Amino acid sequence: MRILMVARPASGGMKEHVLELACGLAARGHDVEFAAPDDTDIAGAARARGFTVHSVPIVSKPNPVQDPRAVRMLQRIIYDGRYDIVHAHGFKAGFIGRLAVRLSGIGVRPFVVTAHTHVLTRSTTSAATRWQLRTVERSLERYVTRYIAVSDSVARELLEAYNMPAEKVAVVHDSIDLAPFEQPRDRAAARLALGVGVDAPVVGLAASFSAHKGIRDLIDAVPEIARRVPGVRVVIGGSGALESQLRSQATAVGCNDSIVWPGHVIDMPRFLAALDVFVSPVRSETFGVALIEAAAAGVPTVATRVGAVTEFVLDGVTGLLVDPNDSEALAQAIVGLLDDRRTAAKLADRARERVRTEYSAQRMVEGTLAVYAEALAVGGGEGTPAR
Repeated sequence: MRILMVARPASGGMKEHVLELACGLAARGHDVEFAAPDDTDIAGAARARGFTVHSVPIVSKPNPVQDPRAVRMLQRIIYDGRYDIVHAHGFKAGFIGRLAVRLSGIGVRPFVVTAHTHVLTRSTTSAATRWQLRTVERSLERYVTRYIAVSDSVARELLEAYNMPAEKVAVVHDSIDLAPFEQPRDRAAARLALGVGVDAPVVGLAASFSAHKGIRDLIDAVPEIARRVPGVRVVIGGSGALESQLRSQATAVGCNDSIVWPGHVIDMPRFLAALDVFVSPVRSETFGVALIEAAAAGVPTVATRVGAVTEFVLDGVTGLLVDPNDSEALAQAIVGLLDDRRTAAKLADRARERVRTEYSAQRMVEGTLAVYAEALAVGGGEGTPAR
């Protein structure tokens, strides 16, 4: 098959998902190309892996100047490329992509959209924005052959908040390449790189410093953790707009001596090798790639009971769950795993086995190919044949 991946500016989880999928499809003999804006993480990473990248100025937010230009440019790419599948990632790329497909002038291609995140059910989305998004998406739904949701919770939003037809929605869990996380790592060297003692109890996370990551709740929990676990080190890896506020908060609660700030984490497998417990105090979550990475690395997890987190972290089975915005419960769960290493190891072992069976990159690629097969059988939107 010839497949065109259409993407807006993306980094982090979405970027890794699209690249992992493209590499898996290419390894199976499919011809994959990208349409994405130049000078973005996803375009650079795709080119570095040998993929052809067509420059299309897709921007994240509505833009009355750039959006029509992006549609026209993508229309020409689709016309010239004669792709079997056009696969857009995220709703903005989906909006631009379906208009370009309809205007390509060579018949309707099977058009697939992957929903990577919640939009309508976010607490920060206003009622007016919800109405606008729902209206636009529902009016253009007939031009989408299949939707892919990266988690059950995203699928529920498509079905319940957007009221999409159930026969058009499939769940294909996000995934990662497990191999780098399963390789043995030098624990002492990993800790030395973070500046923590070889024998110290170490708790940590690596995330963008944004409000929905819940890092404030972890900082509030640190004094209690430090009181009950002498010598503990809480490693908060990452960077972002809230960094100065988070550091000020750590000073205000008097826990600076217990926190390590290593900055942006580049080598996640090595970072995880240094930890005794991985913490995910998020307040909202579409999927949670970091949880999969921690599980693959064999690190027990404490996470919050939100969104797609509960699909992977089964409380008392593959990790521990606490309510969001509850620093006291967070501290108690973390201390519990540090004190009971045998239980922690059992949780980690079961989480790792679940990752291997349900969240591998191979499984994601196979699931996506199954959706492509359905889309090709149906044809383009509105049941129009692809050729």
